[in-house]
Amino acid sequence: MNRLFIMSLAVWVGTAVSWPATGASLSTQILMEDGSPYYVPVTATVASGHPVRWDNPTPTHHTVTHVGCLEEGTACLFDSGTVPPGSQFTIPGLPAGRYAYHCRIHPIMRGMLVVTDSPPAPSQL
Repeated sequence: MNRLFIMSLAVWVGTAVSWPATGASLSTQILMEDGSPYYVPVTATVASGHPVRWDNPTPTHHTVTHVGCLEEGTACLFDSGTVPPGSQFTIPGLPAGRYAYHCRIHPIMRGMLVVTDSPPAPSQL
């Protein structure tokens, strides 16, 4: 039994250590919450062109709307519309830059998406 445990542990450690280098997606997941800080993480970093997904595990409807999206003459880079409880919203990727966003239903909910030209450090995945 000890031998089986050691072999299983070795396989698990090898997989965990090599995981980022195995071609895993560099996508980012953001949670919508009913309490502060509302978007978790508040500031998320993702590499240019990689998808970003917002999940709504709350019992409340929310949106993910690029700041200035509904103002005349302003580019709307993303707007989820209403995201019902238990649903998600995904964007395929954005060019490098900083993108402030908010919930149109709950104006206190605000977040920042930082898109870089290089992949984020493994601790930010």
